[in-house]
Amino acid sequence: MKVAEEQRGTAVLNDQVPVHRHREKWALGALMLAAGLVYVWAVDRNGWANAYYSAAIQAGQYNLEAFLFASADWGNFITVDKPPLSLWIMGISVRIFGLNSWSIMVPQAVMTLASTYMAFRLLRRCFPFSTALLAGIAYAFAPITVLMARYNNPDPLMVLLMVAALYAGVRASESGHFRYMLLATVFLILGFLTKQLQAFLVLPAVAASYLLYAPLGWRRRFVSLGAAGLVLGIGSLAWPLFVDSRFNSSRPYIGGSTTNSMIELTLGYNGLDRVLQHDDSPSAALIPVQFRTVESDAGLLRLFNANYGQELGWLLLPALLSCIGLIILLAKNSYSRRQSILICGSVAWTATTYMVLSFMGTNFHSYYTASLALPMALCLGLGTDLMRKSVNTRSGRITLAFSLVVATVFAHGMWQLSSAYPDWLGTSLLLLGVCAAAVLAVRAPRQWIPRTAGSLAVGVLLVGPLSCSAFTLQSPQEGSNPMSGALTNNPNTLSRFLQGVKQQEPAWATGIAIGIKPSPAMVNLVRQAPDSCTWAAATYPGQTAAQYQLATGRAVMSIGGFAAVDPTPTLEQFQTAVSSGQVCYVIEQQEQLRVPGNSKDLIALQDWVKANFEAEKIDGTNVYNVGAR
Repeated sequence: MKVAEEQRGTAVLNDQVPVHRHREKWALGALMLAAGLVYVWAVDRNGWANAYYSAAIQAGQYNLEAFLFASADWGNFITVDKPPLSLWIMGISVRIFGLNSWSIMVPQAVMTLASTYMAFRLLRRCFPFSTALLAGIAYAFAPITVLMARYNNPDPLMVLLMVAALYAGVRASESGHFRYMLLATVFLILGFLTKQLQAFLVLPAVAASYLLYAPLGWRRRFVSLGAAGLVLGIGSLAWPLFVDSRFNSSRPYIGGSTTNSMIELTLGYNGLDRVLQHDDSPSAALIPVQFRTVESDAGLLRLFNANYGQELGWLLLPALLSCIGLIILLAKNSYSRRQSILICGSVAWTATTYMVLSFMGTNFHSYYTASLALPMALCLGLGTDLMRKSVNTRSGRITLAFSLVVATVFAHGMWQLSSAYPDWLGTSLLLLGVCAAAVLAVRAPRQWIPRTAGSLAVGVLLVGPLSCSAFTLQSPQEGSNPMSGALTNNPNTLSRFLQGVKQQEPAWATGIAIGIKPSPAMVNLVRQAPDSCTWAAATYPGQTAAQYQLATGRAVMSIGGFAAVDPTPTLEQFQTAVSSGQVCYVIEQQEQLRVPGNSKDLIALQDWVKANFEAEKIDGTNVYNVGAR
């Protein structure tokens, strides 16, 4: 009789397992479907998004060399200021489906979905389904994730390659097999080809987890890491060396560099110049004195302030508090080896990225927080598992309750950033969060009580970022600095400044951040320029040149690159191009010329054009027909 009962119990258990897994698959599928719909819903309202990159994608349609080097135009005058891998992927989509918003942005959405799935799979390897699912939700619907999934910046591909590198690094740490470490290295090399040194923010996490947990002797661990580092160095330098080894005359100028060098771009403009404080940098000099900040906002609270808080600030504090708790439990050996490896990688990635973003220089864009969204989500998921452990002891319950109160108060602070967020809802969520914390602070007579309170606390914290993401969906985004959320209350914030930029207040900032869009008359003029001209027009800065190129379907030379500060073309080079009939029109941007910090080459070039050609004013813009000489 007893044996029969045991057999029936085993049969019931075996019947429940498929049902349980079936429900998990449906829940994961629902997450992926919902995220996918959010990412592509009315995505064409963003138009060309970052026109600077869209124009480079357009150029790749017409010329393979432009495709290879990520040239801003198919005359191959100058490249964009980033490596080409992300543009290659979007460019392939455009070659298949044509040049439009959907063909550019849908690959971004697909890559973001892949990152969401990778985050889920990472945690599901050794943690409960609910932990992994929450991490997926936290990442998929973080405001900055939703923003970048619908935009054409390189960040979605970079994040995907970073999480893939961590996944391979975790496998290497578990097994000790060097092939997984090599795979992680390959992903990092591709990440470098996407956004250069920023992709290496995950490198300390991969190295730390392998060094601390790989089932090898210490000597073999160091040797393996050294070999992987050597491969990483060689692989990462391959593209810069290939570009720099070519004669300058046989390739476009490297945008963003001062010496026409990809290595200099990597170490300078996209490297140390981003991390260190450089008040005298060319880009900073472009900003008139009245618009410059008095001092940097760098510090531990930077990512919570009114400029950047809406991107990730809603859930960042509980993620950081989870990191502290996880480190304490790691020190106490409270986890299995596999769990410890994953926790070590997640915490190291979060801490490294948080500190770099918090203290990097003034050349900081709000969308840089995209590199923190996924590690933050991993730590949030792990935090729910930490929550379950904490309710078993008195000290754990008190610590958990205190942490939830602090996290709820910080989240309420995010609700106060904009009047667009309903104040009654923010206050209600604050009260619910405090009540949930109070329930978790005491020993409950029934198990369902702390579970319900914990679920309520998590739900309260998720409402904020979901609401912010909803505002992000409603707001068309364009230019080089898209932002999540609603318009902030503080008039001295980046959100307010960018609102003015969209209305050409000030016009100089519009030219740099979004680009001055050509009038219909200007479009017709440039479009009808003689086909004998390599560049139908030449103008500045980069975003404005991109707007003209996308509107006219003709190659437009971007004088001085993105910010009109690159030393190209020189006056002599431009005179040669004009005399050989390669340039038809020069379109003057008067507001840009009033800004300090423009390159001397641009000023000399514009002065020469004014002295030798007669200006025709079209819709308030001075146009010089240099091709008629």
